Amino acid sequence: MGNKPVLEEKLLRFAAPALYQKMSETFSNLNIHPFDVHGTVLKCENGYELTLRFSPSFSQSATTKVSFEQALNPDEEVVRFFEETAEKCKSQLISDYYKMIKL
Repeated sequence: MGNKPVLEEKLLRFAAPALYQKMSETFSNLNIHPFDVHGTVLKCENGYELTLRFSPSFSQSATTKVSFEQALNPDEEVVRFFEETAEKCKSQLISDYYKMIKL
């Protein structure tokens, strides 16, 4: 058995607070609560792998890579990722709502 280093996902809120704040702002603009999204980061050589999970069971996800600089000061590329993911999340929430009221 080899000794592979264990890669550990950390909560976005604590590992990259500036990214979390920007994500919260972006999602709030579409009236999506931060608790509707589960954000994690995985530290890589030159940045983080950012994963946002959403939907009732957090089965849907979106992933991107961000540099350490982007984690400290989110730029347009990061904001665009959050906006696109927020739109997907909003669509999923609306779809789930209509499925629920049909029951």
